[in-house]
Amino acid sequence: MRRVWAGTCLAAMVASCGGGTLTVSEYAEQVEDLVAVMEAQFASLDSQWESHAPTVDGARAYWDGRLEIRYEFLENIRALDAPAAVTDQHTGAIDVFTRITEADEALAARVATLEAVTEHREWLATPEGEASLAVLEEVYAFCRASQAEFDATEEGESFGVDSWLSPEMREAVRVAFGCPPQEAG
Repeated sequence: MRRVWAGTCLAAMVASCGGGTLTVSEYAEQVEDLVAVMEAQFASLDSQWESHAPTVDGARAYWDGRLEIRYEFLENIRALDAPAAVTDQHTGAIDVFTRITEADEALAARVATLEAVTEHREWLATPEGEASLAVLEEVYAFCRASQAEFDATEEGESFGVDSWLSPEMREAVRVAFGCPPQEAG
């Protein structure tokens, strides 16, 4: 299973809706930081899981850990005060991250029923695993679209800002969400 956890990249656009006090740059930076923390937590958990022979108890503990990471990330994204210019993007991020969390909950429930585990990621061949991977692809697509939207600000475009503003008054936002590249084919 790909290290979804850029999927998280997508988080880049998440947070609670509103017309808050953060600038778009500040918001993007906070999301970028949350994504980086989540990715590091997933990488550590994956490394730990893959360093031992797979067991049923190990698989259950792994999924408990994954869900904790998902819950923490989603809570932190929801707590962000998104600027009005990225409210739609933020709402979309909350939606996609809620759906990947729900898909992973279903997969964790499936893993909890396993009587034996012989491979580290064998659960991906289950209907729940396939569903989780499908939602993960949506997370990646959202991440890439969000990254492109932020990148466009460097080219003089901006988030829902009236066109009468001079280019100097528009905010250019630099952010790297770490989205996985789109696969060819």
